[in-house]
Amino acid sequence: MDDQTVTAAAVRPPSLLPSRGTGHQVVVELLLHGPLTRGELGLALGLTPGSVTRAVRPLLDAGVAAELDVVLGPGLGRPVTPIELVLDRDVVVGVKITAARVWGVVAGLRAEVLHEASVELPSTDPVVVADAVADIVRQLLSQCPDTAVHGVGVSVGGQVDGAGRVRTAPLLGWVDVDLGGALRQRLALPVVVDNDVVSLVRAERWLGAARDLDRFALVTIGAGLGYALVVDRVILELPSSARSPIAHVPLGIGDGVCDEGHRGCASSVLATAAVLARAAGALGRGGDVSLDDLLAAHASGHAEATAVVEEAAEALGALLALVADLAWPRAIVVTGDGIGLALASRDVVDAAMRARRAADAEPVTVDLQATGFTRWARGAAVAAVETFVVGAR
Repeated sequence: MDDQTVTAAAVRPPSLLPSRGTGHQVVVELLLHGPLTRGELGLALGLTPGSVTRAVRPLLDAGVAAELDVVLGPGLGRPVTPIELVLDRDVVVGVKITAARVWGVVAGLRAEVLHEASVELPSTDPVVVADAVADIVRQLLSQCPDTAVHGVGVSVGGQVDGAGRVRTAPLLGWVDVDLGGALRQRLALPVVVDNDVVSLVRAERWLGAARDLDRFALVTIGAGLGYALVVDRVILELPSSARSPIAHVPLGIGDGVCDEGHRGCASSVLATAAVLARAAGALGRGGDVSLDDLLAAHASGHAEATAVVEEAAEALGALLALVADLAWPRAIVVTGDGIGLALASRDVVDAAMRARRAADAEPVTVDLQATGFTRWARGAAVAAVETFVVGAR
């Protein structure tokens, strides 16, 4: 272990937020739903006025909470004083690992991004990746040296156990890699390793367009196809998050074959590699075609490029129809680095979805969200907040 790293971590001021008891309950309620009055805290937590006062006073004295300006209560009620957390010194780090780069953010406890950085990976060797993650964490924390660091969240496309061991990560070529252990040794900080789609849905459930919904689905399109479902605000755990349950469902669109030999499955028509293989033929080029190249050709009216984009959009609409009919979500959030295909042909996505659902089916809102890898890293930061702050004991 690097002595300089240990010293740098050790000299950071400790957090003054309570990690247990009623004070912790109040902090979590304010973090997730604040600012709140003492009465609202009591109702939310089932506490008596006296218990709320005893829990709030140490927070105010320590400067981690503050009273806001007096406001009138509901109706013609008496004046009340909302309480809010003061979180200017408390941070987490979020890191997203891809096969080509590591993306990181340092964020506040409400996942507001304060600094971001990325670094290219020379290889996906686990030691190389762990070193790169540790380096980017140090780089980010050097930009806010007087903060209390609650922990590091790392997201990876694969199956991860509760101890931070990556059981499988197909896009990285990993099997049974103790990433969490390697990073704790390098950083001397708490580390949680999470599936990347699960991290993304954590942020969406708490901070995104679906934050007020008790039931919604998340679909990601890009190098792979990801899926997560939230029911009663709980993320449903899959038997194996390394294998997406939607990646190989048959759609009967196109004649492509996926890497597992399925013809016409979702991956064969929607995964980035499959789309770009068709794009190379449509544009009359070799293998050097990017998604941006395809979308630019489509926007310029190139008929063959448009056919490729609209085939992918039709496949996405068909896939979303299946999710809507089988999972009954109130909304489906669609994102990922392949989202440009959907945004370029939103009308095709919507028409394909309508065509495959019953006329009287319950409408489902589809939210197409343009995003970058910084957002995935922010999702990992939310995993750190949920693990080391909200879930603190």
